[in-house]
Amino acid sequence: MESQTTVRELFHVEGIRFSIPSYQRAYSWEVDKDRKQVRQFLADLKEQNPNKKYFFGHFLFEKDGSSNKHYYVIDGQQRLTTIIIFMSCAIRELQKRDAVSPIVDSYGDRIKFERDIECYIKYDRNYKFATVDYDNQFLIRNIFENKENTHADSASSKRMLAAREFFEKELAEAGTEEILAWKKIVDEAVITTFPLDGPDAKMQATQIFAFQNDRGKDLTNLEKLKAYLMHKLYVVSDSSIPEDQIRAVEGIFSDIYRFTENISMNEDTVLNHHLTAFIGKDGTPIERVNSSLSTVPPDDKEEWIFDFVNALKDSYKNVVRIEALSDIDCPIADVMILDQYDSMPLLLKLFHYHAEDESAIQGIAAIVEKILFKLEFTNADYRTNSLPSIARNYQGDLKQLESLLNEKCVTGFQWWWDFNGSCLAYFNGTYHYKNTIKYVLWKYENYLRATSPARARSVSPIEYKNKYQSKNKENTLDHITPQNPEFIEYTQEFKDEWLNNIGNLALMLWGDNSEKRNYNPLDNIHLFDGEYYSNKEIRNTLVRLKAEYGDAALWGQAQIKDRRDKILSFIRQHWEI
Repeated sequence: MESQTTVRELFHVEGIRFSIPSYQRAYSWEVDKDRKQVRQFLADLKEQNPNKKYFFGHFLFEKDGSSNKHYYVIDGQQRLTTIIIFMSCAIRELQKRDAVSPIVDSYGDRIKFERDIECYIKYDRNYKFATVDYDNQFLIRNIFENKENTHADSASSKRMLAAREFFEKELAEAGTEEILAWKKIVDEAVITTFPLDGPDAKMQATQIFAFQNDRGKDLTNLEKLKAYLMHKLYVVSDSSIPEDQIRAVEGIFSDIYRFTENISMNEDTVLNHHLTAFIGKDGTPIERVNSSLSTVPPDDKEEWIFDFVNALKDSYKNVVRIEALSDIDCPIADVMILDQYDSMPLLLKLFHYHAEDESAIQGIAAIVEKILFKLEFTNADYRTNSLPSIARNYQGDLKQLESLLNEKCVTGFQWWWDFNGSCLAYFNGTYHYKNTIKYVLWKYENYLRATSPARARSVSPIEYKNKYQSKNKENTLDHITPQNPEFIEYTQEFKDEWLNNIGNLALMLWGDNSEKRNYNPLDNIHLFDGEYYSNKEIRNTLVRLKAEYGDAALWGQAQIKDRRDKILSFIRQHWEI
């Protein structure tokens, strides 16, 4: 393989094959997100002067020791995958048009697109390119074989599908000469290659990868840390075949990348939570790991690295589990709603030590939820390193942790601070328009359901967060008697003391809120007829007022105070204030 070549020459070598190793990330280029790498790929082709060479960048390969024609793509996998998707779509579109009206070259000879298929897609019975194992069948069936009904079940396969659909749409709208021009630019695009071979290939690959970025998308901290650890393992290994140790780490990272495809949390955010829990919070990921590794005796460094990457894998696996639990009514879901950032290191530590005892983890999460709730409604500016510090120091003694958290739930994190008193002062105050009031009213709603004769099912976290619902089902926080009424002029005292009180706030569906606007709630009693028990409670009061006072009825100070006192009684009981 030459150090400088073209895309077509790279693929045209007889029998050559390229694979994305399992420890590399899957396809990550987006069509519609902020970076829009796939769109930029085509935009670059459109802007390119067809008479000038186009430079596609540098590619790093590791040669398969068992085959002279098989190369692993170490850096450049996103570009190479996108090239393959684009060329598959372009060849297929040109073949379709050629079947209707033959496409000829400048000499009048019919173009043989079968040669392009043999070059880029499949020669004899072997595909020229393979992505990570869990996406490869999708690549073959959906991209290469054009099977329309192939299900995209991973985030990365969905991104490949989105890229294919984008290219197909753009190609269908383009003229044949345009497509041929774009294809020619890709065919003749100049690339530089660096193939690694021999006993030190792994070490060289990890070193080089650590300092390279893939065009269009920067390396994540997780990728940089992976390269750093693999290089460190090579250096510290006392094995006669350190490549075996590196392959073992590669396998662990392969699992990690599988987990990243199944979580919504950013992979670097998970990494930071893990490092905060197990090492500390100061410095870049590599700085933190290097600082810890430097304290390990030389003979123990290899074991330390393996322990670290296995624990890291478990953290990503546990985030999958935590996110699944966050969709059901349980303390972990509550913690995730109130504050993921400060709490996640502790959750990861709990799952690390007690993965088989979910009830114990939920019990600790219930105490953490109380702490987070009180933090939210006090004037706690420090917003605390305390929970992450507790996570860092936790070594598996569940009873000790429970005792410590129960103490903090009462006292706060500073001995002179009246934690419960400060929280109650907020709800006894006059202005309650925090977004987290929605959380309070959700909990109050579920309390009313649980204590009703029917014991109705609770409103789930998914319903509360509206994660999968349309906009017209969004929960909003709204005033019962409106802020800018058309039917009355409020006194200044009412504005100051009662208008924004929690007793005058309700959890409403977006459509109902929009309809309500600035009207008298006594004239809109039907808006409180929905599924929420807490709003039915408001409705009953409005009906009674209407019956007793007729047109003179008002939802005013007395009604707001009464509703506030009911909610406050629930708050005292539920959060043990």
